[in-house]
Amino acid sequence: MISAQHIPVSALLAQSECIIRSLGSNDKTSQRLAQMGILPGTHLLIIRVAPLGGTIEVNDGQGQSFALRQQEVAAMACEPVAMPLVSELVVKGETYMIRDLCGGKTFQQRMAVVGLQKGGLIQIREAGVKPIQIHLVDTDRQVSLGKGEAKKIIVEVINHESNS
Repeated sequence: MISAQHIPVSALLAQSECIIRSLGSNDKTSQRLAQMGILPGTHLLIIRVAPLGGTIEVNDGQGQSFALRQQEVAAMACEPVAMPLVSELVVKGETYMIRDLCGGKTFQQRMAVVGLQKGGLIQIREAGVKPIQIHLVDTDRQVSLGKGEAKKIIVEVINHESNS
């Protein structure tokens, strides 16, 4: 489903992770990205996005951080791997695994109380509704989350292609 879809890197939010699939058709941009070590197959973690969208800070998973210009980001196509629960790429009805809970001690405790934990499976019940309605697959419970809480929950795409 989403894991087979190639989207522009510019469509991702901070804390998203992707695999680069294409550097684009512009030779100059492709060459600059290749010189930085960003090649097809590279895993990128989006660290932060500039408020006006001018640059995006990324980490290549090998300790290298880069600030990429908008034209470089727009040229690359990627396959999303993980993203915040509030991402538009999270689809209603799909099953996702919780990869990380990016909050402090109080947030971690609050999520534990409602049954959300790393490695747990969830489904989005209602898209675009506030609060966000999710279903905990492991415990068969419904949980409502505010946007601020959902933004701190990083989910990983579970590949269902083996069922095809």
